[in-house]
Amino acid sequence: MNFRELDTSNGVKAAESSFRTKVVLAREIPWNGFASSNSITSEQYNLISKYDKHTDAEKKEKFIANSASYVNFFVNFINSTSNIEIIQYLLTLINEIIEIDPRAAGAFSKITKEDDKSYPYSVFFRLLNREDAYTNLHASIALAQIMCAGRPTQNDVESFFNWILKLLRKNNSSEVEVGLIALQSLLLKDDFRIFFNNLEGSALLLNILQAQSSSSVNIQLLYETIYAIWLLTYNKDIAAAYSGTGLVANLVQLVKTVAKEKIVRLSLSTLRNLLNNGNSNEEMIDNGFLRMLNILNIKKWGDDDIPADIEVLINGLAKDIDNMSSFNKYKTEIISGELEWTPVHKSERFWKENISKFEENNYQVIKHLHQILKTSQSTPLQLSIACHDLGEFVRHHNRGKAIIDYLQIKPDIMGMMTNPNEEVKKQALFALQKMMLNNWEYLNAK
Repeated sequence: MNFRELDTSNGVKAAESSFRTKVVLAREIPWNGFASSNSITSEQYNLISKYDKHTDAEKKEKFIANSASYVNFFVNFINSTSNIEIIQYLLTLINEIIEIDPRAAGAFSKITKEDDKSYPYSVFFRLLNREDAYTNLHASIALAQIMCAGRPTQNDVESFFNWILKLLRKNNSSEVEVGLIALQSLLLKDDFRIFFNNLEGSALLLNILQAQSSSSVNIQLLYETIYAIWLLTYNKDIAAAYSGTGLVANLVQLVKTVAKEKIVRLSLSTLRNLLNNGNSNEEMIDNGFLRMLNILNIKKWGDDDIPADIEVLINGLAKDIDNMSSFNKYKTEIISGELEWTPVHKSERFWKENISKFEENNYQVIKHLHQILKTSQSTPLQLSIACHDLGEFVRHHNRGKAIIDYLQIKPDIMGMMTNPNEEVKKQALFALQKMMLNNWEYLNAK
């Protein structure tokens, strides 16, 4: 599938808008009629009439007192009826009681049927492919929560994951979002995280995230995707495996560019999970994340989790920077844009010992220095240091002048000669002299 063709015109929240929970629960189900026609027993009628249309507290009390009876009634009635409105209603009641009391999922997982080893999961499986978004969504949420509470067979787990993966590969965002919401409930359990990862689901989520990051953003779909990745990264092995995939860069970019606080919160929480796993710390530093965190740290946030995550990330990355080599510290300074006249800039030993490292990642540091010259917001201090360091690169690298010419940096250094700041003009002049002279040791002006 080409994720860049993902249809984001609609989301599951819109798809189910006409069937929202309040609308479904407002229906009047004729339980007395079912009792009169012997579709349900008098005992079942008494059971449901004391439960339906009551408060959450009353429902919880009744369910706890007769959990086995309610579970069997809900599931068996869904299994026996073809009325879609009643199916929707009972699915909503099931998810409602699990939300009221999460222990209810365990009660559903314990019911059995002699002639169906997959029971009760098989009941929900049959609902997954109905031509009805609300039923698909609520059946999948119920199934996921009941599976997490129970002991499903490997075949049942694999069948459910394959159904989810099929949705995640769809081009329609409403279907993708149904898959993501069902997946989130499963990923609360570490065994299911591993199972999903083994089916290459982690890479699939990253593809969806990258498609959203590079096109017109569907905020709800983006949120559901990051939420699933966040849950996945509670597994340390999966978090480490995300290293080098571009996930860190994508999340840092989202923190930088998306204004929605819920996206910032989830992105930061996921980055916190990635911290100290694989090469994620280095990737965060290389993407200038520490500087961004220092900016975010002075903002006021409505969510208390955000400043807590920021503090953990700042402290974690600061420890890494303390342990860095002089070149890595230098690189971090350049990439962050927080340039100061630290000793390394004018250290002969630094330049001689580290000159070959400037070739790493296709001259990443040199390109960042060039970007400083091209950015109108750069301060005179930043411009002065960038000119100086580009000149030092040419002076110490045996192909420095050719590389600067190839990257088309020289015209921008020349442009600094007209800068109103005298220090910027001086450093630009020195850099140009270093590019023209062959015997550097006779260059006295430094």
